[in-house]
Amino acid sequence: MISKLNDMPEKNCNEYLKDEAAVIKAIGHFVRLKLLLAIETKRCMVKGLVECVEEEQPIVSQQLAVLRKSKTIEGIKKGNTIYYKIIDPTVKQIIGILAEKYKKQ
Repeated sequence: MISKLNDMPEKNCNEYLKDEAAVIKAIGHFVRLKLLLAIETKRCMVKGLVECVEEEQPIVSQQLAVLRKSKTIEGIKKGNTIYYKIIDPTVKQIIGILAEKYKKQ
């Protein structure tokens, strides 16, 4: 990785790292991690996310908004129901690793 960073112009490297830091910050919150795990492993509908993560509805809505803004998730509407999916491949990998670790405990 260091050689790749060294090969990049400093401006591009800094922009890349700022973007990655923003995503890490977005997923680095306890409730958002629970939401991402629920979205990835339980495939909960929006209505069910409150129960899946055992948090109040306004908190869930607020944290989903942060994840949408960071382009980590997107909502897919099917009829009157919205499902979320993780669209950032790196986040998907991280959540997959956490899900595996969680299953082993």
